Amino acid sequence: MNADTPSGIAVTRCADDSRRGDILALVHEAFGGLSPPSGALNETIDDVAARFAAGPVLIVEAGGELIGSVYGAVKEGGLYLTRMAVRPDWQKCGVGRALLKAADGEALTRGLRKLTLRVRINLPANRAYFERAGFTVTGQGQDLGRSPYETMERPLGVPVA
Repeated sequence: MNADTPSGIAVTRCADDSRRGDILALVHEAFGGLSPPSGALNETIDDVAARFAAGPVLIVEAGGELIGSVYGAVKEGGLYLTRMAVRPDWQKCGVGRALLKAADGEALTRGLRKLTLRVRINLPANRAYFERAGFTVTGQGQDLGRSPYETMERPLGVPVA
């Protein structure tokens, strides 16, 4: 833990397959209130297993309880982050910042130079959050049957506001 990590929480790389169900439940809880509904709500334990195989899964715990997570995968010279989830009662408490700081560390250990992600265009608050964390928009896209998104990235080591 460092000065940027809220007291009482621990951020770790999850290697424990038995936590998959807990992580899935957290993602469903965190994404449950979005409109239109997120594709995350259709994901299953098999999807979480695929995320574990694709790259690091970072989790945040407080008092032994899972309160945050993010999936990562190496793509195009960066660590691509997806499904960053924070339990609703822990939002706006620094959990997301702690996950981003830990993702920086993961990327550095892999010799990568940036973090990348996507945000849905119809969720401007998410874009604003990541802009405050030093991300900039680098493009747009849309997958078949899904909401349009913007791609964002930031170089490693940028302070997370």
